[in-house]
Amino acid sequence: MKNYAKLEEISLSRLHIGGWMKEYLHLQKEGLTGHLEVAGYPFDRIGWDRFAVDTTDSGNPGWWAYEQTAYWLDGKERVGQLLRDRTLRHSAEKSFSYTITHRDPDGYLGPKQLKESDGWNRWPHVVFFRSLMARYQATGDKRIPELITEHYLNSPHDYSNFRDVINVEIMLWAYLQNGNLNLLSLAEKSYWDYNERCTDDNCAKAHLSNKKAYAHGVTYNEYAKLGALLYICTGKKEYLSPTLKAYKKIDRYQMLPDGLHCSNEFLLDNDVMQTHETCDIADYTWALGYVLMATGKGEYADRIERCILNAGIGSVTEDFKALQYFSCVNQLVMDSHSNHSDFFKGDKWMSYRPNPGTECCAGNVNRFFPLYCGRMYMKKGRALSAVFYGESSVDFAGLTIEQHTNYPFEDTVRFVFRTDKARKLNFGLRIPAWCHEPQITVNGEKTEFTVKNGFASVNRIYTDGDTLELHLPAELHTVDYGKNGVYVERGPLLFTYGMHGDRQIDKNDPKSNDSFPAYNIYPDQKWNYALSIGEMTLERRTMSGKPWSIEAAPMTVSVKVKEVKNWDLLRCNKIRAVHNLYKRPWDRETKKGDFLFTPPLPTDAFMEKNGLGEEETITLVPYGCAKVRLTVFPKAK
Repeated sequence: MKNYAKLEEISLSRLHIGGWMKEYLHLQKEGLTGHLEVAGYPFDRIGWDRFAVDTTDSGNPGWWAYEQTAYWLDGKERVGQLLRDRTLRHSAEKSFSYTITHRDPDGYLGPKQLKESDGWNRWPHVVFFRSLMARYQATGDKRIPELITEHYLNSPHDYSNFRDVINVEIMLWAYLQNGNLNLLSLAEKSYWDYNERCTDDNCAKAHLSNKKAYAHGVTYNEYAKLGALLYICTGKKEYLSPTLKAYKKIDRYQMLPDGLHCSNEFLLDNDVMQTHETCDIADYTWALGYVLMATGKGEYADRIERCILNAGIGSVTEDFKALQYFSCVNQLVMDSHSNHSDFFKGDKWMSYRPNPGTECCAGNVNRFFPLYCGRMYMKKGRALSAVFYGESSVDFAGLTIEQHTNYPFEDTVRFVFRTDKARKLNFGLRIPAWCHEPQITVNGEKTEFTVKNGFASVNRIYTDGDTLELHLPAELHTVDYGKNGVYVERGPLLFTYGMHGDRQIDKNDPKSNDSFPAYNIYPDQKWNYALSIGEMTLERRTMSGKPWSIEAAPMTVSVKVKEVKNWDLLRCNKIRAVHNLYKRPWDRETKKGDFLFTPPLPTDAFMEKNGLGEEETITLVPYGCAKVRLTVFPKAK
């Protein structure tokens, strides 16, 4: 069996996370990841540790209840492993043990009501098996791939319908562990049978076309990555090509400044008012991780990093106790009626709550950061690459490699090699595309290197105490966006005019409590500014263990702005909302009430008519620090 991946994951047991990243994982443990039952159904009664009877009219939970609890399980297992936390891991272990001890005689694993499927019921198994994959990464328990193999091969099922085809991902993972060719055959057949009958934009034919995709965002990511996985297992380029084209298209048509594509809930456009579903933070970066492994190209790691450090951290509160369902680069009002996307417009989906509207994101939000941490290092044979940067250490080939840095809040990453004897290692370092003058020194001496596919390689014999320093200087600059928009970025970080906001607890939300409140949030200072293009000043502050807040932001940018007169929050007493994006023409409903929305950017004509104020200086913070934020500014002329 040959693995055609250019990069492969390492065991989570070899990885140790430190610094602010470890603190963030602790926030997850004390927040939603450790206590998601506060979000209500299904997390408070349905799970893979008990195939319980529901309280719905049918008497059984729908497939989605198991999908969403499996998201939580996957996040909980990975956070538990990265923190070496027995409580979280024990909680996850109950689900694994129960599912295995309650499997059917034919090897089928999971709730009985999911066994017969119309194309959707067996999709939740994909999410559940990802948590078992994580358990295998940490323990090497060979029962796991064998049980998964028996589930697929001994319990016959047609996996070519709808989301059931995503099981191809798990079939191929098990094949890479045990080399069972019947798994590979089933995966290829399921993929091609699905593509023959698929008529929407989630098939290989549609991915290869130049047509702008119209599809559910999560579904698009889940399907698009399958070609990369099949390439890893077969080396056939006809599998990889649709995957690469699929992601080029969303980069072109739907990518937003914070590193995630529009998905509200469908792939629509990339204008400044578009939002994205929090589920897609995990699904997009998880899928791109496979593309990174298939191609070995650092550009995909760049995209993952940008999405996590901006869109991801920006979608949850500083204490990880509330999340958004829809998140936006410009969001000034986040209350129970502030969703300005057409889909369920006027609902609570943009507000920060333990459960902001649907349960999928409440489960999936627990995955994005541990998935990012778990792929910090990747290997190929006896070569190791640092893919993402942050305080950590990794054990590999007889070496312990310590990584010391406050990245992304500083530009230098220092690696210290610990070993009992001299050992040779080909060590790769990702050089982000935004860095034009990287530098590498070994024991203080400058080292020449070349960059291939976004990685520099330092191939040498390392002795105990050897120190490698990577310097990644970043430029502070503005980026034009849309007809009259502009934003500020530096390296992987997007900057925003952020404020803590006037946070009012919504006492009408039944899933809100004192420890996990649901918020209605409004601006608490003036925000209606246009950016004066010119000199900007970067300022650094002392780094704290919890840097993702307005108060503790370790890096800020001072910019010049002018007030845009009469540019106000948008008030409406009647709106039109879309309730079914799957149908055309869209099903719209008229809603009446007192609505307050984030306004679109003012046009040049509006600013000329109403005028601008005198020039002022304001401070921008990293995007993840701000929940009330103006990121894309109109340009002051």
